[in-house]
Amino acid sequence: MTLIWNDEAKEDVRKAYSDYFEISPSLADDWSDELDKKLGLLLQFPEMGRRVPDFNISFIREVFVRKYRLVYQYQDDILRILGVRPMGQPLGRF
Repeated sequence: MTLIWNDEAKEDVRKAYSDYFEISPSLADDWSDELDKKLGLLLQFPEMGRRVPDFNISFIREVFVRKYRLVYQYQDDILRILGVRPMGQPLGRF
């Protein structure tokens, strides 16, 4: 399984980490650890996430990491992270 991050998703993670860090550095580290664990599970079980209701396409899915939606695409043994967005924020286009 190959893991690929879109540039926008990388920026989303930096922003989320920074937001948590402003509250507490340990909270930011805990969130980062949670994200890493979720990614590990996704690499083993890529279909564990639900279909994203905004798109309703079988290969675009999401899982939740605290108050964030990790949106990903799974096709042909490639897991592509599309975005990590706060819940309640529109996803827009990927």
